[in-house]
Amino acid sequence: MTSDVTVYTDPNCPHCRRLKHYLDEHHIPYRNRDVTSDPAAVDELTQMNAPGVPVTRIGSETVIGFDPGRIEELLHAAAR
Repeated sequence: MTSDVTVYTDPNCPHCRRLKHYLDEHHIPYRNRDVTSDPAAVDELTQMNAPGVPVTRIGSETVIGFDPGRIEELLHAAAR
């Protein structure tokens, strides 16, 4: 179940912390983009029309908010 996973987060966001904890707990590797210190990450969120964080990109798919069911679904689909 390996895929290209990027998360856009704010260190002060409790949902972001839950998302990263979930990914760590399930041994899902990811790249973290901190929107408070990375202007390029903010630009990427704007291009995705994301209203806020957390946002998870799995391949070309976007998950807005903390949605473990959708994340699992996309990871399984990417592994096929």
